[in-house]
Amino acid sequence: DALGYGNLPLNYFCRTELDNEPERVASVLEKLKEECTNMENKERKSFQRELMMALLKMDCQGLVAKLVLDFVLLTTAVEVASRWRELAEKLARVSRQQMEAYEAPHRDKNGVLDNESMWKPAYDFLLTWAAHVGDSYRDVIQELHHGLDKMRNPITKRWKHLTGALILVNCLDTLRSAAFCPTGYGDFAV
Repeated sequence: DALGYGNLPLNYFCRTELDNEPERVASVLEKLKEECTNMENKERKSFQRELMMALLKMDCQGLVAKLVLDFVLLTTAVEVASRWRELAEKLARVSRQQMEAYEAPHRDKNGVLDNESMWKPAYDFLLTWAAHVGDSYRDVIQELHHGLDKMRNPITKRWKHLTGALILVNCLDTLRSAAFCPTGYGDFAV
């Protein structure tokens, strides 16, 4: 229902009869992904946006925050890729040996780490670093933003997605209270 499929039968999503709830949910999400990536669809939808909206409608704010944080960490790893060592120094003062340890599992047989794979040690580092920062997704994203701002030629000047994610996570409580309050109590002036 939260995705707008409430009036469609389950067989619209499933090719076969599914036995359990996780399989049915996976089928619905697969169908949403197909619709979002369908080039013939006149109304292009963003899978992440549709998923987040549905989760917020279902009052799953914690899951939305976790997904936003995961998206931010992965996207940042891909965005900084070959510059991840500089970011690691800004965030945690990581030693050369520690950086090499992050890169080691991603090297090929000859010990080479190609440019297309540089996001992998960056992501490994960011996951470890985020776990040390703590459980607050707001703090992790805020600290990451500060670390990126400290880099030479900071990507945050041209890459506004992180700022948008930071605004979103700081507004989640307000969004939730506006979405789930009794009628008449949710009139917030903007």
